[in-house]
Amino acid sequence: MTKKTKRLFFYAMVVVFLILSYVIILYAQGYRYSFSEGQFQRTGAILLKVNTGAKVFLDDEVQGDTSFFSSSYSIDWLLPGNYTLSVKKDSYSSWQKKVTIEEGFVVDFSEILLLPEDGEEEQKLFEEVDTLFKNLAPFPVLEPALFPAGITRKISPTPLPNEGSFVLDTKTSKLYRYNNQQLEEIASQVEGFRLSKNENKLVWWTANELWVIWLNDTNYQPFYKRGDKELITRFLIPIQNGTWFRGENHVILELEQKDSKGRQYSIYRIVEIDKRGGINIIEL
Repeated sequence: MTKKTKRLFFYAMVVVFLILSYVIILYAQGYRYSFSEGQFQRTGAILLKVNTGAKVFLDDEVQGDTSFFSSSYSIDWLLPGNYTLSVKKDSYSSWQKKVTIEEGFVVDFSEILLLPEDGEEEQKLFEEVDTLFKNLAPFPVLEPALFPAGITRKISPTPLPNEGSFVLDTKTSKLYRYNNQQLEEIASQVEGFRLSKNENKLVWWTANELWVIWLNDTNYQPFYKRGDKELITRFLIPIQNGTWFRGENHVILELEQKDSKGRQYSIYRIVEIDKRGGINIIEL
């Protein structure tokens, strides 16, 4: 090998070393090469947590099982773009979202709910739902106060609400918040409402719509500010009753259904209030 050839070989190795070093640094910083874009792009990730052990799928490809101890799972090094994320378990309801990955961001789904659809566990679920609705307390309503004949009737809270509490005027179907000794209108055409246990959210429903208002800022995804209102979903059949289910991220509704002879009976739907990438509704 001549001296010139050795020199060229040395320079070539230096160039290769520099290129490899650059690529390694990019990969270490979370970049991957996108063949569709023809360039390196910073990646994103998905973090999820389920209420039970399950399998995780991305674009219908198995990624793995959730952690045995925490039922959590992460998918890293994802190029920016749109993906279909699914979580499944045999004999349980499934969960699915359309997820958009952006450079350098983590999409977090921390309240994924799967429920049993068979066997003893399903029976326990039905018993849980039955007990939940049987023990529901009536929500505060406004009713006409009783006055002697000839005196104009007034509307007063029954029972009298505390500062910051909510009350429904059954005559006008308007939902109010009691602030500074005044009633602040929140929504109209309201059939019922429920305050979450930690008083961070309020859910209400009309004949066919489900709404949520956030009473405090959230420090987790999806992020909301205090006072934000959102229509969660609509139903073709009337909503009869509802309440929060296992926390503040799902609502269970009792809906009115009729059989072929026109007789009414109740069906139940559990609705997640996280609308990112579509809403998961579990039928019971």
